[in-house]
Amino acid sequence: MTRRPTTRSHGQLTIRSAAPEEFLDCVRIAHRAWPSFKERNSIYHLFTKYFADTSLVARVEGRVVGFTLGFVAQSKRGVGYIHLVATDPSAQRRGIAHQLYLEMFRRFRALGCRKVRCIINPENTRSLSFHDGMGFRPEHSGPRIRLRGVWATRDYNGKGIHMVEMTRGLRGAGTTG
Repeated sequence: MTRRPTTRSHGQLTIRSAAPEEFLDCVRIAHRAWPSFKERNSIYHLFTKYFADTSLVARVEGRVVGFTLGFVAQSKRGVGYIHLVATDPSAQRRGIAHQLYLEMFRRFRALGCRKVRCIINPENTRSLSFHDGMGFRPEHSGPRIRLRGVWATRDYNGKGIHMVEMTRGLRGAGTTG
């Protein structure tokens, strides 16, 4: 997809492709949203530089308040993948992540994706609930383990690092499905 400035406004909220210089805004938000989460800063830079059409920022009054980082899978035809989504704690519970995902779904469909995938830490009940509400369902690729009432793929990210694999179909050209 050729890089072009695609912006969608939702009241005071504006969503558009991430620019490479905004990667530090993404780092700041991720650190504020999940202080114990560890990810190298270069990952954010890589996504905003090389996957900008499927990596988005949400702005309110000119300030980045949320982001999502994703890509179209090269080895799994028709699959989009969302690596990370975060909203600044000061802007949570305002539908920002919801709007970011709707725009991701639109872009993935435009790129020929029929479904979108992500993984979630089974202890992150808020994220599991959010993704369930967005229409994601568990889809395990290997042996499962039940943790605190949640089925996860055993050792997904290495020994003892279990993750919930989630998948959502993308229907037609509508904005929600």
